[in-house]
Amino acid sequence: MKNGLVIVSALVTVIMIVACGQKMTEEQMYAQVLDFQDKQQWEDVVRIYEELIKNYPKSERADEHLYNLGMAYAHNVKQFRKAIETWQDLIDKHPDSRLITNTKFMIGYCFANDIKDLDKARESYENFLQEYPDHELSASVEWELKHLGQDISEIDLQLGEEAEAAAN
Repeated sequence: MKNGLVIVSALVTVIMIVACGQKMTEEQMYAQVLDFQDKQQWEDVVRIYEELIKNYPKSERADEHLYNLGMAYAHNVKQFRKAIETWQDLIDKHPDSRLITNTKFMIGYCFANDIKDLDKARESYENFLQEYPDHELSASVEWELKHLGQDISEIDLQLGEEAEAAAN
């Protein structure tokens, strides 16, 4: 009886080790990301997205995962350079992604508004306008270029003065 109990215990231990060592599916990992997002546990969101990208680099959603990881870096954990590196990976690895234009816009936006590297922001925005002159984001890029380096309170004041002048 004692030998049988030892064998069962050993078997359960082996099963648990094997089960714990198995790689989670992409869907399971993405479900974890969504759960952590709901709980606003951004460091965990970043960690799981990084694992997801590492484990499933050829996924049909790899570009989406990279884009979202960049957004989490930029907006939630405030690691702006990591965000730009991640978005650049998306551009390099998935040049035909439907997210390329948004990604290129976000790189310029992050340089301009978060890192405050106005030269790189200008370069990114000008490249965007050269590549996508008729894109729906082009007006936003032009606005960003026009107000590059200005404090938002200065812009609000200018908009109020422009509206007042237009009304007269």
